[in-house]
Amino acid sequence: MRADAARRREALILAARDVLAERGHDAPLDAIAERAGVGIATLYRNFPTRDDLAHAVARRTLDEAGAAADRALAAMTSDPERAWAEFVDTAVRLRLGALIPALIVESYRELPDDVLEIREGTKARVTELVHAAQQAGLVRDDVQPIEVIMAVARLTRPHVRFVDDVVPALVPRMIAIYLAGLRPDGRPLPQ
Repeated sequence: MRADAARRREALILAARDVLAERGHDAPLDAIAERAGVGIATLYRNFPTRDDLAHAVARRTLDEAGAAADRALAAMTSDPERAWAEFVDTAVRLRLGALIPALIVESYRELPDDVLEIREGTKARVTELVHAAQQAGLVRDDVQPIEVIMAVARLTRPHVRFVDDVVPALVPRMIAIYLAGLRPDGRPLPQ
């Protein structure tokens, strides 16, 4: 693939992630093309169906989450609090809570085998990271890795727009409260 074609494809995946997170699975494809700065024909050349595009977003997002877990695991020995906080920040930035329902209309069984395989690999790395965070005293021992991810996903779901007017930076505040609650001693994470 030529470099310019690869850049357009990448722009489409990133734009789709944003638009799907904001507007759900039924978001207009022309809104995605517009956000990526390309025409609708370019979108269809790269992704003939809506599911093709959604699966590309899933692959990319799962890969990024897995890479974030790997970076955090590598940094756990030197600065566990920072490593853990950076992983959670990445999970929030990826907007997992908004993307999960946008990518999965009915169930995980709808995903292609390669996406399920990436998901399993990412899940294993995140599980290892949560266990490392538990050993570092950042997460209570009775918390299961899936509970951590599902809570972050829930807290990052789209909120009613007026909430930001009432409670600025609601998601970061809720994440900070949640992470403090995960700690065995209840200490807040350093800012």
